[in-house]
Amino acid sequence: MKSNLNVFIEPESVAVIGATERPGSWGSFIMESLLAWKFPGKIYPVNRRSSTVYGLRAFPDIKSIPYPVELAVFTIPENSVEETIRECGEKGVRGITLITAGFGEAVEGGRDREEALTKMARAYGLRILGPNVSGTFNLPAKFNASASSAEHLFSTPLAAVCQGGYAIYDLLAWGSARGMGVGKFIHTGNECDLQVTDFLDHFGQDPQVKGIIMYLETLRDGRRFLEVARRVSREKPIVIHKAGRTKGGTRAARSHTGAIAGLQAIYRGALEQVNIILCPSMELLLPLGHALIERPPLRGKRVAIITMGGSWGVALSDRLEEEGLVVPELSSTVQTRLRSLGMPPRASTRNPVDIGAAGVSAFAAGALLEMGRQILSSSEVDALVLHGFGRPGFIREETPLGRKFFLGLEKQVMRSYNELQKETGKPVILGCRLSQWESQAIHDLQSEGLRIHHRLDEIAQILYGMYDYWRKSSFSLF
Repeated sequence: MKSNLNVFIEPESVAVIGATERPGSWGSFIMESLLAWKFPGKIYPVNRRSSTVYGLRAFPDIKSIPYPVELAVFTIPENSVEETIRECGEKGVRGITLITAGFGEAVEGGRDREEALTKMARAYGLRILGPNVSGTFNLPAKFNASASSAEHLFSTPLAAVCQGGYAIYDLLAWGSARGMGVGKFIHTGNECDLQVTDFLDHFGQDPQVKGIIMYLETLRDGRRFLEVARRVSREKPIVIHKAGRTKGGTRAARSHTGAIAGLQAIYRGALEQVNIILCPSMELLLPLGHALIERPPLRGKRVAIITMGGSWGVALSDRLEEEGLVVPELSSTVQTRLRSLGMPPRASTRNPVDIGAAGVSAFAAGALLEMGRQILSSSEVDALVLHGFGRPGFIREETPLGRKFFLGLEKQVMRSYNELQKETGKPVILGCRLSQWESQAIHDLQSEGLRIHHRLDEIAQILYGMYDYWRKSSFSLF
């Protein structure tokens, strides 16, 4: 049986009230997004002045639509909202996505108006998402009623529930170039009716969703949120970035969504009790969410490093241990095995293992892979980071054959290490400071779907987040 909240992300029909072709308007954003994703349901533009919008028949008001309407998306001035809600109620609409702003976040008395809207809607059996939202989408269902254009969305088993919209769109645009994204997205805005907890509960029961990322400024019903989060986090990871941690951030949150951000220490303690992973930055939400649903469980805090540069190994060791992880010295037994695979006396095998000091071209790809296998197969580490493969530059016709050979070796090694986590059941993180715009190897591998991380902070924070989640899960502390 479908949840009654499914109407907001998988309706059979949607009316866009305020639909228009005027560039830069919300009415055009929503129409363009619905059409770009080829929404299979019915789309009914509502515009008092036009007979068609984007080639579809338009209606002067929702009462004039001679067909059932499940969802109405409001992109109209705030002084028209009350009357239009009443018309939607009389029409039998089930849900309203209220993009219109100018209520509790902006004006005195705005909260009272929001309460009046909710009371009116509930009298008709209507639910409201918003006001002051930027939309929703459900990419598997080809439903996109948001301001995020089609080319910036990449569907995955992650869902996002956020009290902010545009910042998440920026993250999704950044992520799409790296094979990261979310399949389902809800922006709750001012939450005059439906709240983040409602959609956390909804996605917790959705079999298509394997993990949930959230941006929060406040919790309006903390007790209920914790009850739902405790249940959901037993089945799938929840990663939250909690904003409004400072006086300035709290003030900004209030003017953003009308939220009272609250005391950070209280939030942190409560959220950690129910195995929520607290994300230190917004930028890490997508990478950490993907790591938790894509990689094997991290059952301990011991991390091995194989690096192409000793300096990277030292710096990464610092960041890992600063996060609370451990970079242990490998046993003499494991080090002897590494020496037998070709590591010369001058190259470190203690951890980090410095392949660059040995000269990577001296190794066959099979020997490089066997080093990682020997380390991961031991009982001495719980995860491995391969860092520094992916040299700068792109292959051109005049590129020397030796450089082309080296590129092929790099890609073969990185692919093989990525597969090692399936063989050993331990996570392997690939790191390189260069992006797909600076390195042919990184460009090619990311095009194949390999996840490559470019910052030491990101690698360390991802691994600690994985350790934190699986540690709590293993001991059933929640």
